[in-house]
Amino acid sequence: MYPENMNKIYREALAKFGVKPQLRMLQEECAELIVAVSHYCRSRETGFAELKEELSDVYIMVGQIIEFVGQEKMKVEINNKLQKKVRRILDEN
Repeated sequence: MYPENMNKIYREALAKFGVKPQLRMLQEECAELIVAVSHYCRSRETGFAELKEELSDVYIMVGQIIEFVGQEKMKVEINNKLQKKVRRILDEN
């Protein structure tokens, strides 16, 4: 199923649940990821497993919202951000 059918699943989820509910779900998943990061950084025994689980949830929700925004538009934005990151990396050396 990964990654060939993912965009289809994202579109189907958006069609079934709607954009606003999925945005709210993204908020919730991001909050859970924040907690998981905290647990991992504090060396909690289950921290790494929590981190993987919540990161997976956020990844899936972000994929849905990217599908809503448009992949080509997001490619431009991501490319711009990556170029800024590269400049910062090079400037720090």
